[in-house]
Amino acid sequence: MILKERSKSVSHRILESLNNRMVLSSTEKGQYENQIKGFDGELSFDRILNESDISGLIINDLLLTTRDTFYQIDSLLITDETIYLFEVKNYSGTYVHKNDSLYASSGYALQDPVAQAERKRAYLHNLLIKLGHNIDIQVRAVFIHPDCYIYDLPKRETILFASQLPGHFKKIAGNLPKQSDENLNLAQQLITRHDDLYRPTNLPAYSFDQLKKGIRCFNCDSFSYSKSRQNIYCNVCGHKEAATKAIYRSIEEFKLLFPDIPLSKEVAHTWCGNDWKKSRIRRVLENNYRVHNRGRGSYYTDD
Repeated sequence: MILKERSKSVSHRILESLNNRMVLSSTEKGQYENQIKGFDGELSFDRILNESDISGLIINDLLLTTRDTFYQIDSLLITDETIYLFEVKNYSGTYVHKNDSLYASSGYALQDPVAQAERKRAYLHNLLIKLGHNIDIQVRAVFIHPDCYIYDLPKRETILFASQLPGHFKKIAGNLPKQSDENLNLAQQLITRHDDLYRPTNLPAYSFDQLKKGIRCFNCDSFSYSKSRQNIYCNVCGHKEAATKAIYRSIEEFKLLFPDIPLSKEVAHTWCGNDWKKSRIRRVLENNYRVHNRGRGSYYTDD
């Protein structure tokens, strides 16, 4: 049972937006491409896990904090006797394992995914003790890309390749009893501690004036569209979307990028490309957010 679905991280969504609204440097572009590749690998992992028919509780993309240390867990599988912590890597190509590190053919060293997973296991273990749970945690580093080969890799049960996942999940599923209410309580405690607002410090610098304004197509990211009273139509891919939904989606994008700028009717109007009547923008704001200080200085928040 999936209790928390996978979604793009805050970093992924911010970089995706910036990639369409400004020119990223080559380093920033690589950062964004790594986000895409990592997310694709996690989706591949999810497909295999979902096909395994495991009765355990599944939590994806869990971002937790322990003593000011943030850590993301790609996937947790909670069973009555064991929690499986999966660290998913979408590496492709050939690597060499040496001195507890991976080395790409270019010579660059990468952190050992098993060591990364073990650190997260320690943090999670301490959190569970604090919450009153004592359950075994096993880590698995998963190399999900089918075109990944690692020379001199020691044989460890903590390391799995994509071809090994179905058998691994089948083995787990064969030994699982019906899940207890205590497990569900544990899972819900973890989910309530998920921080979906965490913003890493290594994002590109940007400002409101710097970014391209307008509503991006939901399907292809184009800013070119035609509109009727009720809908907008992408001029590139033809995607149709309700106008109110498109305006709201664009306002949510603004909030993601600029959490510290007050959301006003004027700001939203500018962000959406000055292409809609302010009365239309105001209606979307009033229908989805709480208004403060009605009048000239009014602004909108979620609560």
